[in-house]
Amino acid sequence: MSKSVGKVFGNSSVNQYGYEKNYLNYLNNYDTSNYDGTLNNMTQQALNMSQNLSSLPDYRLTADGSDAARQRAEEATYQSYIDKLTPQYQQQTADLETSLANKGISIGSEAYQRAMADLQEKQNEAYNQAAYHSVLNGQNAFTQSLNNEINSGNFGNNAQQDYIEQIKQLLEGSVSGYQNQANIYNVNQGIGNRISNAKASGWQNFDNTINTAANLYKMGK
Repeated sequence: MSKSVGKVFGNSSVNQYGYEKNYLNYLNNYDTSNYDGTLNNMTQQALNMSQNLSSLPDYRLTADGSDAARQRAEEATYQSYIDKLTPQYQQQTADLETSLANKGISIGSEAYQRAMADLQEKQNEAYNQAAYHSVLNGQNAFTQSLNNEINSGNFGNNAQQDYIEQIKQLLEGSVSGYQNQANIYNVNQGIGNRISNAKASGWQNFDNTINTAANLYKMGK
């Protein structure tokens, strides 16, 4: 039903109700079926959704990174270093043993042990660097997984909020049956108050008229 609100007060009724009669007629004939139908659909949808809450993901309020992703990154990085370093260090050890033997340095001698210790120290430093980089990559993987969780949660939450905002925008300017009945009640209450005031004023005017007539009568005697 299409009505112009601007015309509601255009032709005031000249009786005890004044303009309220036009407003009441407007309110009593106002079509709220679209709005009420939408509300019914929304409440039914809410009921259906509530019955499935146990199987739906919760609204995302927190986020955490993946410790499994961190561990996988650490292990993969460290293993990559080991796969490259181990063959090199095995060859370095063999080459050093050959070099020491060619120099007449026997296995177990002080010179042999010192040379091998120096080589192992350098190799261990490289292994430590491999461990450090593996931990760093693991932390980066954890941070990345955390950011992914945050972005995913924000996307889901924002999508839900956007959907709700779209529904609210569609309902803007509409009046529900409850709101319409509240408007009718307020108008009727205003009418009742005005009629009561008018009656009280009428009785007061009547009393004033009686008193005036009585005074004139006394004066005429």
